[in-house]
Amino acid sequence: MIPQVPLKYRAAERWSFGDNEAQADDLAQKVIDGTKTETCANIDDEGTPEVGEVYVVVDGRNNPVCAVQLTEVKQVPFDLVTEQHAWDEGEGDRSLKFWREEHQRFFEEYEMFAPDMPLLLIKFIMVEAF
Repeated sequence: MIPQVPLKYRAAERWSFGDNEAQADDLAQKVIDGTKTETCANIDDEGTPEVGEVYVVVDGRNNPVCAVQLTEVKQVPFDLVTEQHAWDEGEGDRSLKFWREEHQRFFEEYEMFAPDMPLLLIKFIMVEAF
């Protein structure tokens, strides 16, 4: 049975982590488990998320799994991302080396990688699992 999004979150934007179904499932579960408490995004024309905003995290089939609230948003160049951020993103072995390799691969796939590209580093807390 597909979880229903509580009424108070129906207008919230949906977020999916990763770039394939299995990765989205894994990372959504890590949010629920408390392993994943940060993410990053390239800067685009869609605006910058703000502290306090709430998003619905979805799995690889776009099923809602939980709601998160942003607690910090800051701009940092790719090459200055810290080991702590990599750990808090919760991916792979949680090392900075893994984080850099995986995120470089991802951004190169979309032809937007540069070692000093600005990223939004986003911290969040899970506020409700569905």
